[in-house]
Amino acid sequence: MPDPAADQPIARTPKTLGALAALACVACCALPALIAAGVVGAGAGVVVGWLPAIAAALAVLAAGTWWLGRRRSSCSCAPEADGQGGCGCGTPTEPLTIGGSNAKQTR
Repeated sequence: MPDPAADQPIARTPKTLGALAALACVACCALPALIAAGVVGAGAGVVVGWLPAIAAALAVLAAGTWWLGRRRSSCSCAPEADGQGGCGCGTPTEPLTIGGSNAKQTR
């Protein structure tokens, strides 16, 4: 079993950027209605024109950081022999078996 402490968790950056992109999309749709209702001042109309571009840029950044985070390998070592799973890095607590359990044993 691989050591969970050795694997670095995916950063919260993609989730944060994705949430900001969603917030920009909601604001893009809600601000014109809020301006027309008089809830928000007309000065917010300046921001409405930029919100689609900001939302698209944040969505691209979120996708890019997610992709780069998934691409990063958790261990730079070769895999262990015989499909034992995990990574060959770490402390050698057990001897490495090269033949597996189905290998012929000579006495």
